[in-house]
Amino acid sequence: MTDQGRGYGSEPWGQAGPYGGQGGYPPQAPHPYGQQPQQPYPYGQQQPQYGQQQPQYGQPPYGQPQYNQPPYGQQPQQYPGYQQQPPQPPQRPRPQTPPPSGPGPDGIDWVAEAAKLEAEGRGEAPAEDEYAYQSDEDVYVEEQGELGDDEYMQFLSDDDESRSGRRKDEAKGRKERKRSGVACLGVTVLLLGLLGGGGYFGYQYYKSHYGAPADFTGDGTTEVQVQVPDGATGWVIGNALKAAGVVESAQAFVNAYNGDLKKASTIQPGYYTLKLQMSGAAALKSLEDQAGGAVVIVPEGMTSKAIYALLDSRLKLPAGTTAKSAKDDVAQLGLPSEANGNPEGFLWPARYSITKGMQPIDLLKQMVGNAKGEIQSLNLDTAGKGANLNNAYDVLKEASILQAEGNNLGDFGKIARVLYNRLNTNVTWGRLELDTPLQYRLGSKTFTNAQKALPQGGYNTYVVKGLPPTPIDNPGQAAIQAVLNPTPGDWAYFVAVDANDTRFSATWAQFLNDVQAYCAKHGQNVDRDEVG
Repeated sequence: MTDQGRGYGSEPWGQAGPYGGQGGYPPQAPHPYGQQPQQPYPYGQQQPQYGQQQPQYGQPPYGQPQYNQPPYGQQPQQYPGYQQQPPQPPQRPRPQTPPPSGPGPDGIDWVAEAAKLEAEGRGEAPAEDEYAYQSDEDVYVEEQGELGDDEYMQFLSDDDESRSGRRKDEAKGRKERKRSGVACLGVTVLLLGLLGGGGYFGYQYYKSHYGAPADFTGDGTTEVQVQVPDGATGWVIGNALKAAGVVESAQAFVNAYNGDLKKASTIQPGYYTLKLQMSGAAALKSLEDQAGGAVVIVPEGMTSKAIYALLDSRLKLPAGTTAKSAKDDVAQLGLPSEANGNPEGFLWPARYSITKGMQPIDLLKQMVGNAKGEIQSLNLDTAGKGANLNNAYDVLKEASILQAEGNNLGDFGKIARVLYNRLNTNVTWGRLELDTPLQYRLGSKTFTNAQKALPQGGYNTYVVKGLPPTPIDNPGQAAIQAVLNPTPGDWAYFVAVDANDTRFSATWAQFLNDVQAYCAKHGQNVDRDEVG
């Protein structure tokens, strides 16, 4: 600023005045309030008429370059005596005309002076076409004070169009582009991961709900035995086949099963020989073929000796073949240590399929495996202690006796109570006093008084207290459950009058009456002195 007012503004030479005339402006009249000094020169007083926003406050003097800085929230207040100009729309700016160069009427080239001062402040020569004069900066700077160097440079740092500023902007742009590239790469990788994961899970959902189930092709490879449980549905069989590696999915088998439901429903519980990696349809056909084939049914209460003979017959083998195999191949059976190599009690009664080429040891292994599975599922080692039995093997012993003595399933609970009372009270001094263990030992339904007087290896319960050394047959689950949960009562004796009439008593006198009823039923005489 000088005390002579402003130099040339951003108005071009020959710009029409506010009154519509051509050329220069007439001298101004004195300010009506005397607050602003009268400008002696006709230039720079009027607002720029190039379609720009009103000049921003805080600009340094001497014509700063025109920067595209966003305006403040409101237009600066016009000073008294100046015509108010509305802001022009920024969408349609008028082309700017560079300010005139050369000395004005006062003999001073104000544009050159401003450029010189600006260059000194920056340390470089300014380019004249980079500057445009601002109209009301001097008034604002005089009233507010000049900015410091740091503030001045910070104010200009947003849009510094000098050569050094452009170099800084270019370097900054490269860094920003580098950071933007890394960010874009990260976003791309993330999107690809999300798309890939979504596609995978979407495919799995479609495949599991609408696609064809996984299924092997062909008739399979290596043979494997699979058990079909009692009452098994198509899904139960399918899951068993998948667990054994026979089919690739249970659904593939179920689809085949449902497609041939009438014939598939004839599949009976038991063991079947199939092959690994069979198609669902091939597995179903194999089961159906075997269901109509040979089977062997081992009833509850059958002794191991009787089972051996049954297998010889069903497998069409010479008599004694299965017994010899059980003895020679006992290590293959997987018997527990307490059995001491004797499979009695562990040949689980069930229906077993006989397939082509099957050997006795194959069936015996299945039976032992079933028995061990039941022992584990019933937790007999722990459960037996509730019935005052030491372990699972003792449970099998007592259950085998109950199985041999009982005629009707409905009587099992009462018979179990009689056995418990005899073993755990003084009613018989801890002896069972039953015929069946001795008959098992002798291999005969009848025995003599001399035989009855001997311990018979611990199987004569008239002499020996407690349970025999081994089970005397192969009991089923009903007998085992009865031993674990005997019916409450004080019975100490029982006698089966016939197949449907078993009588229980708590006293010896009542028992003798029941024995007499038995003898009368069967045409026998009873000697009360010999009963016992």
